[in-house]
This record gives sequence, structure tokens and C-alpha cells, in this order.
Amino acid sequence: MDLPLEEVKPTEKSRRVTVFKTKEYKPRESLITELFASSGEITVAYNFLAGVFVLFLLRALFDDVVNHGIPLYHLWLVGWNFAQLPSTLSVWSAMFFSTFVPYTMMKYWAHIPAKKVTALTESYMIVAYLAYLSAFFYFPLRFLFTSGLNCACSFIITCETTRIAMKVHSFIRENVPRAVERKTSGESIKPGEVSSWPSMEQFVYFMFCPAFIYRDEYPRTDSIDWTRVRAHALHVFALIEFVNLVFTQFVQPILSSWNPATVPLSENIIALFTFIPAGMICLVCLFYGLLHSWLNLFSELMRFADRQFYANWWNSSNMAEYYRNWNLVVHDWLYAYIYKDVAQLIGGRRGLSIAQTAVFFASAVFHEYWFGIAFRVFYPVMFMLYFVFGGSIFS
Repeated sequence: MDLPLEEVKPTEKSRRVTVFKTKEYKPRESLITELFASSGEITVAYNFLAGVFVLFLLRALFDDVVNHGIPLYHLWLVGWNFAQLPSTLSVWSAMFFSTFVPYTMMKYWAHIPAKKVTALTESYMIVAYLAYLSAFFYFPLRFLFTSGLNCACSFIITCETTRIAMKVHSFIRENVPRAVERKTSGESIKPGEVSSWPSMEQFVYFMFCPAFIYRDEYPRTDSIDWTRVRAHALHVFALIEFVNLVFTQFVQPILSSWNPATVPLSENIIALFTFIPAGMICLVCLFYGLLHSWLNLFSELMRFADRQFYANWWNSSNMAEYYRNWNLVVHDWLYAYIYKDVAQLIGGRRGLSIAQTAVFFASAVFHEYWFGIAFRVFYPVMFMLYFVFGGSIFS
């Protein structure tokens, strides 16, 4: 998450005017891809982690055969997490197809002649949009709790409701000015003419491409590199297995017999220090598997050329740099539709301060939403981390 400094220019009346940045998409590779091509240092880190992965895997295979008599027994955790994946994907499909409702509503409203649009009509559209978002979050969550989805499938539902809702909002937010301009100019579509409104193909492409800011066109590569597709897909599955190995070999054995209420404080502290390296490995796997491999996989399949999904957060000397560089994709959305919109709505330095607070609050709430529902516990560590500590760093 990043809150870049806006350019402030003095006017003739010596007033400070904030000039907000506009997201521009251009062809560029991910930073790690560039480092692999230009530097041997990242290859050393990659080979080291690959070696650790192989050692963990060999240990697990040996334990599976000797103590359980079943090769790949340690995959029980993956099976438990994804046991309800078919039904989860069915609900996800319903979630995706439901996005055609706001698309159709927006297209219909954009083509209504201005003279037929009233304040009541616009109010109905706003209420309908809010009702759609409420239903969009409610019904998948109801399915999640009714079906008792396990951790990974719960993350799929909660993260995808958030991602798709953000995409829908971006589409509407970027195209409302276009619709208003159409109405103001009196543009009308005659029978047989092609409307300049975004096509269904453009909408569907946006829903799947790794960008959260809607554009009619994005920079595209000339072709799909299937070697890259296979490599990124392999990395995604390997990193799922890496996380599985860390949990089954280092975390679960301790947690299965660990009772903080009866265990001495010294043993609790020792266990805590055991969990920290495991968490660090999982964090690296999450970053490389999701923000690099997964997004690059979809970029390659969709020939999406702008692959700057993150910056060099690993060189951060403080938490502020880390927040700025970790996830640029989500940052684009937060900056454009919360920070920028709230700041312009309120105005002045007070508006900028409230907008910054709103960004951190929204980020904290949704992180708590994802983790709280997936783990079925309200323990607001994520909220404190993102809102209290994160907000205080930037204030």
C-alpha cells in the first residue's frame, strides 16, 4: 500500500493546489523478472530457498513412508483446506456472472437520454448498486458459513468478493463521467451504429487481468510465452506445497499438544520463536506465489504487458517503505477511489488527512475480514497492524 506524495503547486493567489496522479499503464516486467535477467544475486537467493524446499520435502517423504506407510501423507493439510473446492468454484462462478448485472445497468443508464433522467432515477440506480454490493457480500458469506468451508476455501471466497467488488466499483467509477458527458453532449445511438460504451469483451478482460483501474485498452504483448506460463504455474503449486511443509513439520506438531494456559511461560516464548521463522517463510511464499507468480501467470495468459505489481519492499529500511512497496496493484485502487476521491470531496489539508486515515482504515478492515473469517476468530492483530501501527507511521 502506498500513499505517494502529490505535487503541490502555488497559484497566483498563493494557494496550495494538490495535483493528484493518474495511473498510467505501460509495458514493463516485474522487478524479480528483471533481477533474474540482470543479476546473479537473486539467483543465489532462489537456489537457497529451492534447496530448503527440497530438504523439507525429503524429510516429509521419509517420515510419510517410515511412520505412516503412505507416500505423500503430509498432503493431508492441503486436502483438508481444498476439500470443498468444487462447490467453492461453483459459487465463485455465480459471483463472477453476477457482475454482468451492474454492467448491464450502467450501460442502460448511460444510454438513457438526458431529458428522461431525473433525480429519482439516479437515486434508484445508486440504491440498486448498493443493494447489489450488499447481496454480493452476503450470499457468498452465507454459503461459506453454511458449508463450513475450511481455511483456504474461505480465503478464496472472502478475497474474491473483495477483488471483484473493487473491480466493479472501478468500472462504474471510471465510466460514470463518460455517461454524464454522453448525456450532456446529447449523443444518441442510431439503429445499426456501434456504441462507444465499453463492450462486454472489454469488461470481461478487465475482470480477469491483473489491474484494478479500468481502462478501455491496456498495453499488450505480441504473443503468449507458454514456457513462462508453465514456469509460473509450477511455482504456484510448489509454493503451496512449501507452506504445507512448513505447517505440517514445524507448526502443527507444536500446536497439536500446546496449551498456553498450562504450559510454562518460558516454553510459550520458545514456541513463539519457532513460529516466527515459519511465518517469515510463509510470508515470502505468499509474496512470490501470489504477487509474482500468480499475477505474472495471468498476465502472460492475457498478454497483459504492465507487470509492475510490487517494488523492492525487501530493501525497506522502515515500515513506511515496506507499506509503499508491498502491493502496488491494490495501492492503485486505494489511491484512486479512496484517497483521491475523499481528498477532493473534502478539500484542503484536512481532506488529505482524512483521506489517508480512510485508506488505512479500509485496508485494516478488509485484512481483518479475510483472516478473521478464514480462521473463525476475532483477534484484531491485522487491524492493529494496518490501522494503528501503519497509520501512525504515515501520520
